[in-house]
Amino acid sequence: MTPRLSHIAERLTNYYRLIKVLAKARSSFDVALPLLPILAKLGLALPAAYLIHKTIRPLTGGPAPHRVLVIEKAVFVEDVLEVLGEAKEIQAFGVRRAVLKSLALGILPRTICGDDAYISDDPAATRAKQRYRKLWKKIWRYMSMVSRYDAVLTGNWCYWAERELASELEANGTPFVVLHKEGIKPPERSKMLRELFRKERGQFTGRRVLVYHESERDHQIEGYIARPDQITIVGMPRLDRNHKWRRLAAAGSVPLRSPQPTVLLLAFLPNNFLPSYSGIDSDLAWDELCRGTYRAAILLAERNPTYDVIVRPRVHERDEVAALLDQEGKRPKNLRIVAAGEATPLLEASWVVCGHNTTVLLEALAVNKPVVVPHFGEALDPRYHGFNVELHDAVEHASSVEDLVARIERHCQSPSSIREQLGPAALAALAKWTGNADGKSSERVRQALMQELTGLSHSHRVPPEKLAL
Repeated sequence: MTPRLSHIAERLTNYYRLIKVLAKARSSFDVALPLLPILAKLGLALPAAYLIHKTIRPLTGGPAPHRVLVIEKAVFVEDVLEVLGEAKEIQAFGVRRAVLKSLALGILPRTICGDDAYISDDPAATRAKQRYRKLWKKIWRYMSMVSRYDAVLTGNWCYWAERELASELEANGTPFVVLHKEGIKPPERSKMLRELFRKERGQFTGRRVLVYHESERDHQIEGYIARPDQITIVGMPRLDRNHKWRRLAAAGSVPLRSPQPTVLLLAFLPNNFLPSYSGIDSDLAWDELCRGTYRAAILLAERNPTYDVIVRPRVHERDEVAALLDQEGKRPKNLRIVAAGEATPLLEASWVVCGHNTTVLLEALAVNKPVVVPHFGEALDPRYHGFNVELHDAVEHASSVEDLVARIERHCQSPSSIREQLGPAALAALAKWTGNADGKSSERVRQALMQELTGLSHSHRVPPEKLAL
């Protein structure tokens, strides 16, 4: 067979595979994913716009005067729904991030298809970005003929498939707004990431970044990610529901906890928040802290067969966490791994919460559950101090594996009540790490969004410090 015939045969085979995929498609999303890269490569904006339009779905009720397109991402969508779930003036619609990634892959070279690889001096990559942005210009124009979107909302400024969309929307006057979902950065991690982002991620080119707290604002300014006038402090919106639940529980309107003693252990890996977590070579690892915490979980379950011990990993880390647990011993029947679903119901059911360097510990403080943090091994090494999320007196610190087990047992033997008012230490921790000690973050986000949607000039904007706590 000649090379030309081989090429034709290969293309026909690929077409056949595509047709098989489309024949099995159960939704517009399933149809769009394999077709969008092809349409993007061919520069066919109209059919691409149609397919993207067909994948968009309403996230909140409506209609409303203002329509916002949300690029969906886990956790971020929880924030959005807390903010806009009952908003009368704004209706939210969702498009999955995979749709944008699929489109981008038809044009952008694979070498820059990553959040930490998007900045490149390669002329071919620059030309591809320009093509991708021009394609989005046409797609947005076609989409606007069918459905109006007054702004686009996403969860991070650096998502590679969205960078050219942000630039194009800003150029045509449509606000591209980031409700920044990442908020916890211990001092050394913040310093490390600032240096890394300058080289690999560049700057934000959209309209506004809404951040949780002052430390994140400083991080973005000092890292040359965004200008001070682009950033507004609003707090962590999804924490509002935790504040609401605490008040209901204190008033006796909802159960305080599960009837069975329930322990929620928030899983973590040895590289948690360390340089290697971001792909940087480092000999730092929470090895002893990690092993000791999982050993404590197994001991706790073995000694207390009536307890429900829940280990909660991130979904994509489940297998690694399971392997780490199994290295410490056989899992008792009353110890289970729960990765799926939201963490909130688990928090509300728990009697005590344990973990290290995770936002969910702050959610536990907001619902007024006792929090025990493992504080041994590498946590005592000065080299690691800048990588710890310090919660000080808002939590208990366990000095060993046995101390961790004993402290958890005490809370299960004598559960504490839920108080409507949080103590000073908890309020200070929430203010520092979430920017939401008052349960009013959603109000601040809605106010900031309305400023963009109503087109208020910068001279008439409410200053960022007035929106902040």
